[in-house]
Amino acid sequence: MLLAVLCLVVMLSFLVITTVGMSKQHADMQIARMGMTRARQLAEEGIAVAVHPVIRAGDPLLRRNISDIESYEAQLTTEERRLNLNALLTPDHLPMLERIFQSWGMTLSDAQDIAASMMDWVDPDDLKRRPGSAERMDYEFAGKTGLPLNRPFSSLDEAEMVARMNEVRALKPDWRNWFTLRGSGQLDINTAPAEIIAAVTGASLENAMMLVKTRNGLDGIAFTQDDAPFKSIEAAVSMLGMMGPGSAGALPLLTLQGPTRHIECIGTAGDSRCGIGLVLTQMGGRPRIAEWSEFAVKGPGQP
Repeated sequence: MLLAVLCLVVMLSFLVITTVGMSKQHADMQIARMGMTRARQLAEEGIAVAVHPVIRAGDPLLRRNISDIESYEAQLTTEERRLNLNALLTPDHLPMLERIFQSWGMTLSDAQDIAASMMDWVDPDDLKRRPGSAERMDYEFAGKTGLPLNRPFSSLDEAEMVARMNEVRALKPDWRNWFTLRGSGQLDINTAPAEIIAAVTGASLENAMMLVKTRNGLDGIAFTQDDAPFKSIEAAVSMLGMMGPGSAGALPLLTLQGPTRHIECIGTAGDSRCGIGLVLTQMGGRPRIAEWSEFAVKGPGQP
């Protein structure tokens, strides 16, 4: 009898502990969901401020502390800080794409073959541009029917399907950060990273880093009030000391201000953080949302 009572007590204790644990887990999940919902709302609030046409990079309104645990911070830049991949796929600009691949450590021959494979992907014919590039028969031999698509890329995921792109990923895992399919096709000298500027212009990475440091102003932080963007392409080119093959051909691709706005905003609510990215294009003089995405943001203390 006593043994039965003890067993019943143990079972009841187990049920109570389990129920309490499950209730706490459910409560924690509810709190996390509420926190993420609030963080998303704050990110959207920051986006709403940033899309206003009078707002410029570094405007104090792009950062706001709602309370000790709630805030948003928006960053306003241009989509032209990256390279429009489709715009590079022309006979005139293809050497620039080859030079970019070489800056990642690729041999000239491999860079030419992969760049030519991208051209083969977007052109309307089935003729190989180089012996080492890829056309329909090459894809079919590899068991990939229906490729290439013979049209411009509609997403960077499609670019991943080009022959030998595994070699590009191996050399440059973050290669997507260099390219976009939006924007004017020019490179914004006032927002592009130093690494991209150096690869496109043929300037040394040191000179490109000096250019970025100069435009970031005294605080050394991009997109703040003391930024000192270049007012002329000539001044930027002079600081870069542009030289080497292809540098003159890069000049028409440079611009002082890209017309395509890129906005990112991070909303914070306690331990929850939510990021929203937005690309705005102009259509008939009015801004139009061309792309909207939500991205993960690590919270404080997260690896």
